[in-house]
Amino acid sequence: MNFGGKTRPFWLSLGSPLLFAGAGFFSILTVFIVSQPAFSKFQGEQTKQEAGQNETVDEPAAEPVPPKRDAAFEAWLELVRVEARKRGIRQETIETALSDVTPIVRVIQRDRNQPEVKQTYARYLNARVSDWRKAKGATALNEHQASLTAAATKYNVQPRFIAAIWGVETNYGTVPLTYSVFDTVSTLAYDKRRAKRFRRELFAALEILDKGMTTFDKLKGSWAGAMGQPQFMPENYLKYAVDMDGDGQRDIWQNKADVQGSIANYLKSFGWRDDQTWGRKVKLPAGGETSLVGVQENGISPDRQCKAFKSMGIWRDLQDWQSLGVRRLDGTALPPRSIPAALIVGDEGDGEGYLVYRNFCSIMRYNPSFKYALSVGLLSDAIKAGSIANASR
Repeated sequence: MNFGGKTRPFWLSLGSPLLFAGAGFFSILTVFIVSQPAFSKFQGEQTKQEAGQNETVDEPAAEPVPPKRDAAFEAWLELVRVEARKRGIRQETIETALSDVTPIVRVIQRDRNQPEVKQTYARYLNARVSDWRKAKGATALNEHQASLTAAATKYNVQPRFIAAIWGVETNYGTVPLTYSVFDTVSTLAYDKRRAKRFRRELFAALEILDKGMTTFDKLKGSWAGAMGQPQFMPENYLKYAVDMDGDGQRDIWQNKADVQGSIANYLKSFGWRDDQTWGRKVKLPAGGETSLVGVQENGISPDRQCKAFKSMGIWRDLQDWQSLGVRRLDGTALPPRSIPAALIVGDEGDGEGYLVYRNFCSIMRYNPSFKYALSVGLLSDAIKAGSIANASR
């Protein structure tokens, strides 16, 4: 896609698993005014808290008093109950999950103000690739070596990338997740913007509870309904969560082996290759922010996992980028390897960009945001460097 001469941050409508805040993976569509009676009169009251805030899953803000359920919401919820029964969900499960479900205004507000879209590259990356996360990730890589190695061996995903996603999503499992999954996904299923998508997530959550995969009190997550330490949406829990330690449970809330194995399984399911890294930050030649940009169709054919991400632009061999003047940050030549790479240009005017490889596309399947995927890649590099430094002390 040609963005007027420069690749810009863009979210693709792929229905990936996680939207940022743990939901790692939604498209940003045109914003419209929520018209349901349960939300309309509260929208204007909530906007002031979002301005200038770094809204991330690891920095939860105070939640306002939610609106009461009204007749329109009750009618909608009754149709959900009817469909759930038709799908074979037990009445006991339906009552447990939905009897007290309440729409949450803040969920709608945050859905309209996601940092992947609102924040600059510099601000977003500085917040997520923080010194604390680097140090904690390096420590985690050593402390959880056995379980990370087991996941890496089984799914062929390097441990540092498993740790990086774990860190970006929930600060290595230290973030308390307090939103009821049924409240959040019901809110977004009732809201018109992505109703179809979140209606599926609601029934997936009901299936998880109905089949005894976890208990109602554990079905907690982020504002978008992403669950547990790896922040899996309910549908993706059913598809990709794994029981790494063989205890009969896929516990992504408390069992670190299952958390790490599930992250690795997810990446592997979208074509991860452990003989490659994610990419690297690079220095561009003068004018490169515009002159180096092109459309996907004019370059070499990318990996099939990358073709859907048209906004990544043109793919060229790494050595072709070298001939066009792209260099490592220190000005030295790029690695001599021949490998397809795409250029992500960040904030305008900084003269820097990122050459990314096919594994970057696997991270984008976790959350289809350039900024998110870059934060995972950069954090993984820092975790590796920190772990090596720790081991040498």
